[in-house]
Amino acid sequence: MLRMERGARNIRTTRLLLVLFAATLLLAPGCYYDNEQALYPDSFCDTTMVTWSLAVQPIIQGECAIPDCHVPGIQAPDLSSYTGVKTAADNGSMRGVVVNGDPIIMPPTGRLPKCRQETIRAWLDAGAPDN
Repeated sequence: MLRMERGARNIRTTRLLLVLFAATLLLAPGCYYDNEQALYPDSFCDTTMVTWSLAVQPIIQGECAIPDCHVPGIQAPDLSSYTGVKTAADNGSMRGVVVNGDPIIMPPTGRLPKCRQETIRAWLDAGAPDN
């Protein structure tokens, strides 16, 4: 009789452990993948395929050609179009201000993040194409 009680206790203990193990597996977090670029924006900067329309234009529109800045009639150069940006790229003023930080730091909120600077530098080095 004592053996049956021990056997029953062992079975209950084994079942309890299995239930706890299964619950732990179900409640444990699953696989979680982070976007490396979002987590570490300054450590991952892909400048291999920089284009005007997908990479540079959004930076210019978000940082430069904003109200009260480089738009028609407010502040020169006008960076609201590719033509204006291309002019600034060709005369060296874009590289001087955005990439090198000469003579003033732009935008007014401080220098662009390193990856954005590298993106613009890669585009300028490619001849500032309209692509």
